[in-house]
Amino acid sequence: MAFIDVPVPGREAEALAQLEALAAQGDVAAFIFEPLLLGTAGMITYTPEVLNELISCCHRHGILAIADEVMTGFGRTGRLFACDYLTERPDMVCLSKGLTGGTMALGVTSSTGPVYEAFLSDDKMKTFFHGHSYTANPVACAAGLASLELLREPACTANLARISAAHQAFAAEITGQPGVRAVRLLGTVVGIEFEEQATTSYFSSLRDELYQLALQRRVILRPLGNIIYIMPPYCTNDAELDLLYNTVRAMRELVIARTTLA
Repeated sequence: MAFIDVPVPGREAEALAQLEALAAQGDVAAFIFEPLLLGTAGMITYTPEVLNELISCCHRHGILAIADEVMTGFGRTGRLFACDYLTERPDMVCLSKGLTGGTMALGVTSSTGPVYEAFLSDDKMKTFFHGHSYTANPVACAAGLASLELLREPACTANLARISAAHQAFAAEITGQPGVRAVRLLGTVVGIEFEEQATTSYFSSLRDELYQLALQRRVILRPLGNIIYIMPPYCTNDAELDLLYNTVRAMRELVIARTTLA
């Protein structure tokens, strides 16, 4: 078994060509992807159009298309699921995190009928031998149902729109400012890549300085090296959003001062 990475967004044509070449070999089992937003890769966004092409390639060659919506699901991208932006549909979807509103650990893997039926048999050799100690934990499932009810309420829909609009205004303000290399935005997620003498890296020494500055302002953020992101709970109010944005503004000033000293 081998795992092959398809090129990251920004090299869409290369990604499609590579997947087409791999698919033509006839020995590819699955294409696993985070739809439209790559989390730990640096909150990198890409378009539905290229993902539609990649999934279409999979369908033509009988390759399973598996969407990892652990981070992007349940309204995070502005729609219930990131795959709702697509015309092509995945064969399997992996869900967690937002499934219970982050209150309890619970994961779900959903599939299309043909995938389900492939394991539907009295033949024990076709059993899908996989499970966890807390699979279908009734307390976690109850939390999941309660979270879904809240997510469907008009007040939550309004909060999603409000946070997304606030992010858009802040992204427009900070884009192109000194110290800021790039700003990426999708729904309730905004990522800011700060300037660094070296190339962007998960191991950038800037990470610790950004983290400590945020803590001093009573904010817990998780910098990905010189990239920080804001992905707030949907109950976050405007004053709390302002606190987050002001923290990012202070981070930008820190980056500028750090560059000047260097």
